[in-house]
Amino acid sequence: MAAHSEAPSTFGSRLRDDVIHAREYTLFTLLLGSPFLPRALRRVIGILGGAHLGSSPGPLCALTGDPRNLTVGRGVYFNRNVTIEAVAPVRIGAHSAIGMQVLVMTSHHEIGEDGTWSDEATGRPVDIGERVWIGGRAVVLPGTVIEDDVVVAAGAVVRGRLTARGVYAGVPARRIRELGPSSARPSRDATAAVALAVAVAASATEASPSAGVPADGVADATAAGGGLSDGAPRTSAAEQAPSSGSARPPVAPGV
Repeated sequence: MAAHSEAPSTFGSRLRDDVIHAREYTLFTLLLGSPFLPRALRRVIGILGGAHLGSSPGPLCALTGDPRNLTVGRGVYFNRNVTIEAVAPVRIGAHSAIGMQVLVMTSHHEIGEDGTWSDEATGRPVDIGERVWIGGRAVVLPGTVIEDDVVVAAGAVVRGRLTARGVYAGVPARRIRELGPSSARPSRDATAAVALAVAVAASATEASPSAGVPADGVADATAAGGGLSDGAPRTSAAEQAPSSGSARPPVAPGV
């Protein structure tokens, strides 16, 4: 399978791309994700770049693409090393929590009938609703819609539409449990559901003939090492993660 190039690359075009990438990396990775800058200043950097930020990005975050495509609601918590590719619009609803090393992708390369793929990326927007909890190292693929009050287990690969009030786990992510009606923030049902997702992944691993590989494709959530809790206290009430009355929700392993 070969790439189909519509125009030959030149030294000038490559140099221009390098300059753009260097600027993007400096502003939206080194500075926007710098743990040495106050979160309020990191938020200002993002807003000056064109992003619509109701909450500050987390430490060591990386934003690629067009920052004007990113919209983040109030009270959103980002753990470490979150990467957002904003080639197309990305919206993250209020009071959501994004675990460590979560990757949100929006670029897509079309594959022709002859098997060649285009090297020109097209954008597919990603919409993440309110009170969504995404576990560590989950991957959100281009075009995904996650409705309100959804929990995504660690290591899941998310595509398509995830309907409201449910727990999803696996590769690709599948609905494994229903959640009851939510209040302003995730209830204890959500925390219990995450624990269930971890237990399902662990039991699947034990049942698999291949050591360490879950039989049903569900990633071993317990190996992810905790996707939301980083041990650092939250000092801003506006940027607290979803909780059930405490400053931080009880975190099941691997989320």
